[in-house]
Amino acid sequence: MKLPFLPFPITFFFFHLFRTSLLVFSATTLPLPLHSLLSVKTALKDPLNTFQDWNLSRTGGGSIQDPVWCSWSGVKCNPTASQITSLDLSHRNLSGVIPAEISYLTSLVLLNLSGNAFDGLLSPVIFELSSLRILDISHNNFNSEFPPGISKLKFLRVFNAYSNSFTGPLPKEFVNLRLLEELNLGGSYFKGEIPRSYGSFLKLKYLHLAGNKLEGPLPPELGFLIQLEHLELGYNEFLSGNVPEEFALLTNLQYLDISECNLSGNLPPQLGNLTKLENLLLFMNQITGEIPVSYTNLKALKALDLSDNQLSGTIPEGLSSLKELTRLSLLKNELTGEIPPGIGELPYLDTLALWNNNLTGILPQNLGSNGNLLWVDVSNNSLSGPIPPNICQGNKLYKLILFSNKFFGSLPDSLANCTSLYRFRIQDNQLNGSIPYGFGLLPNLSFVDLSKNNFTGEIPEDLGNSQQLHFLNISVNYFYTALPKNIWSAPNLQIFSASSCKLKSKIPDFIGCINLYKIELQENLLDGSIPSDIGHCERLVSLNLSLNSLAGIIPLEISTLPAIADVDLSRNFLTGSIPSNFANCSTLESFNVSYNLLTGPIPASGTIFPNLHPSSFSGNQGLCGGVLPKQCAEGASRA
Repeated sequence: MKLPFLPFPITFFFFHLFRTSLLVFSATTLPLPLHSLLSVKTALKDPLNTFQDWNLSRTGGGSIQDPVWCSWSGVKCNPTASQITSLDLSHRNLSGVIPAEISYLTSLVLLNLSGNAFDGLLSPVIFELSSLRILDISHNNFNSEFPPGISKLKFLRVFNAYSNSFTGPLPKEFVNLRLLEELNLGGSYFKGEIPRSYGSFLKLKYLHLAGNKLEGPLPPELGFLIQLEHLELGYNEFLSGNVPEEFALLTNLQYLDISECNLSGNLPPQLGNLTKLENLLLFMNQITGEIPVSYTNLKALKALDLSDNQLSGTIPEGLSSLKELTRLSLLKNELTGEIPPGIGELPYLDTLALWNNNLTGILPQNLGSNGNLLWVDVSNNSLSGPIPPNICQGNKLYKLILFSNKFFGSLPDSLANCTSLYRFRIQDNQLNGSIPYGFGLLPNLSFVDLSKNNFTGEIPEDLGNSQQLHFLNISVNYFYTALPKNIWSAPNLQIFSASSCKLKSKIPDFIGCINLYKIELQENLLDGSIPSDIGHCERLVSLNLSLNSLAGIIPLEISTLPAIADVDLSRNFLTGSIPSNFANCSTLESFNVSYNLLTGPIPASGTIFPNLHPSSFSGNQGLCGGVLPKQCAEGASRA
């Protein structure tokens, strides 16, 4: 039978009534917890199919007496009832909008939505879950202002929204959560000042506001958070003013980070009263004045980082009494005087970073004897004396950076046995003696710079056997010796620089140089010819052999290197002509053969030679053509 035509409003009314009836029927025939979970599954986009086990047909019934949903992934229930107490949907790549039906989970204590792809507005329906103790929405992309309603969660103890894109001011509503112990609003785009009311939390132990766009002074009222143990305010570049001395009232504080915040003024001496403080991080600010002597009372301190400020004066001697200290970083300041000798006796010290200051005296000679040292960087100071003999005791040291000082004496033999060593930079000092055998056998050594010292003697052959070495600079020394024949054999060597170091004899054959892309041998005493097997150096980009006594011809093989860009063979005794193949070398950017004994025509074609300055060929009486005004005689030979 044909149904009679109904006007649109009536049709819509019946459709709405029918749909509502279905919803009521669905909600009443399924237990509310089950209905809620199925609504979540339907509403959210789940590209990884992580909800595949949320399936009644696979798990059987779905009643209060048989709460199969309690076995579903991410779901935990009260063991004596069917109420869902925990819903963990973290790290599933979920997106979409949390449905209103989630509010049926009235017993939910924990909701974890972290590590997903949620964006847009944070759904306020979450704030209807009145039993929540823990709410984690971190590592998503919620990108609106924070919605109102969080104060409904009267029992909330932990709220984590780290690493989102929230905008607007910090919500003041949080202060109504009287049981809150952890608040993390870091890593978003909150702006404006930190509310002074944030100093009124009664039980707060953890406050993280770092990595936003907050501005203005730090509120002294934060000093009233007497239960606080962890305070992070760093990486807010528009904050200003001093570190409030009221922070000294935070007697339970263990962690304080206000780094990279454009703070100024002096360090408050009162912070020396924080006897439980383990981490004090104030780097990358504009703090001036001296390091307060009172900081030597921070007996629990493990990490002190005041680097990249404008601190002056000396390093307090009493820092040597901080026996728990593992990291001392005071780099990029204006500190003067000596490093307290007792620093070398700290039993747990693993990091000493003092570079870019004006420090004098010696490096504490027992540094490293604790066997825990990982990283030492005291470069760009005026330190002198020998390198501590046991600096790598324990074989944990992976970075030793001492360049641009006045260290003298020979290298400790123990360094050549430092199997943990990865980066070793001691250039621009006054070190002497020979390079000990053994560096080439270190399994992790990757970067070595020994340049600008007074080293003499043989260059150890084991360097050619180094498995990880990719950078080696021995320039500006006084070796008066030949290069080891296997120097190019280190399989990962990319840059080799040995300029101005009195090298003698011939250049070793280039067998094994497959990964080298830069060779610097200029200003030495090398003689003989350029080995024609340089074609093995398939990745070579830059070759500098200038200012030696090399003879013979320019190997054709240089022009065939697929990546060669810079060639300097100037001021030698090379003969013959410039191989015409260089005209076809499309990668070449600079080419200097001045002051040799070359003859014949200069290549006139290609991308580089027509644009070279004539000075690249000066001092060769027999060269002609190309960019030179001297024309070649008719019939001049071309190589």
